[in-house]
Amino acid sequence: MLQAGAIDDGQFVEVYESSGRPLSDEQLGILRQGSLAPIVINQQNAYFMLNFFWALGLVNQNPILEQGQMMAGGQQEVGNFASTGGWTIGAKAATELYSSVEIVKLTPEQQARLEEVANNVYRPCCGNPTSFPDCNHGMALLGLLELMASQGATVDQMFTAAKQVNAFWFPDQTLELATYFKAVEGKDFKAVDARRIVGKEFMSGSGFNQVHQTLAAKGLLPQAPSSGQSCGV
Repeated sequence: MLQAGAIDDGQFVEVYESSGRPLSDEQLGILRQGSLAPIVINQQNAYFMLNFFWALGLVNQNPILEQGQMMAGGQQEVGNFASTGGWTIGAKAATELYSSVEIVKLTPEQQARLEEVANNVYRPCCGNPTSFPDCNHGMALLGLLELMASQGATVDQMFTAAKQVNAFWFPDQTLELATYFKAVEGKDFKAVDARRIVGKEFMSGSGFNQVHQTLAAKGLLPQAPSSGQSCGV
């Protein structure tokens, strides 16, 4: 991604230094040399992984970007989304980077699995699925799912990964969803089917708003410090 210009090394590093969360030696190694180690996303590295996979989702060639809803307004409008116009730490303009390099190559079968998941995984910051990655969270999850699909992940594994990653990228909303399922259905968060919890009914902007209103009416809104990531770098 550095060679493709999707990430400018200096600007990327500066983002984390200026936020008071400088990259660790391990993260710098992933950025500059790559790594064959299994990917682990946790509270400590969620911000790094969000921007790293945002860059991958943006630059990687894929029909979802070239033929999907991002192109509804034509090529001239593709730079007007938060996931494109908001990517300011590349060595090239986001519109130049957009679906420009084949980093993760998928077979037709892998692409079909990717699209099945991407069409049905939502995010609470808006009402769009991952197949319409108009913000950083959507583009980052697209990048992660592309990588998983290329490595043979099943549809179920990708849905489970989306459920778990959303918990780190949207911790406040996830806490409310966990509270909802425990109070309303008597289920622990880990027991809730991944397809259901990342779907439109609960994880979209409108779906989550209904959950929030239900908890508010019952006096069950949990109190927790916000630690999620914004829709910018």
